[in-house]
Amino acid sequence: MTSPLILDVHQHSGPWPFCGETGGIALNQRLMARRGISAAVISSARAVVQDIGAGNAELADEIKASTNLFAYVTLNPNIRAVSEQEIARYRTNPRFVGYKIHPAYAGCSIGDARVTALLDILAPLAKPVLLHTWGAGEVQALQRQAERHPELPLIMAHAGADAWRLAIQAAKSCPNLYLDFTCSTPYAGAIQRALDNVGSSQLVFGSDATLFDPLVMLAQFERLQMGASDRALVMSGNAQRIFNIKLGCGGWI
Repeated sequence: MTSPLILDVHQHSGPWPFCGETGGIALNQRLMARRGISAAVISSARAVVQDIGAGNAELADEIKASTNLFAYVTLNPNIRAVSEQEIARYRTNPRFVGYKIHPAYAGCSIGDARVTALLDILAPLAKPVLLHTWGAGEVQALQRQAERHPELPLIMAHAGADAWRLAIQAAKSCPNLYLDFTCSTPYAGAIQRALDNVGSSQLVFGSDATLFDPLVMLAQFERLQMGASDRALVMSGNAQRIFNIKLGCGGWI
């Protein structure tokens, strides 16, 4: 059986304040080659935890010569003016295919007015937004945001973690919500239940590299009971569609 193409929608580049192997783009590429990942959408760790401008700029420089690496513009809802500048700066850059908001590091909920204001700006651009979600409150808040902007693809990073059951229900209600089950503590049966209840069209693959070796999440997806067409959607097809990335069987097209 031919292995499906894999488009990883949840990677980072740069150091984090955690134990484990961290590094720059060379580490992302090494892990991807080792695990058979065709392409990835990456955010800057520095942009998430320190400085969005410097982090986004570093990432832009690091991936400009790559053919299989794409990026999120990381935004911070606390500094709306700077975030708007970052949106404008990368709006026409073909390597930047989406946006990332990490409410936990920003110190505000997904339901906060500052996040709502950013999503109002992003909605007309129609590029996917990945938001860190951990817990029932954040899942419920993201569902409300998805209902507010039904045409905006929203990726629920970590699928709510311990609130994954609520995340599945939210995705059932909102066709523009995509479940990314990346998690340091994967819950047995969670992804299969999402497939059984939501279907394959709203699941995407994320690994959390370079915080973790992609093998952690690949093993979770390999054990799923689904046909070849559904697997192709989950592992890359859905992401190719919402990010407008075209991946051919012999390489990038």
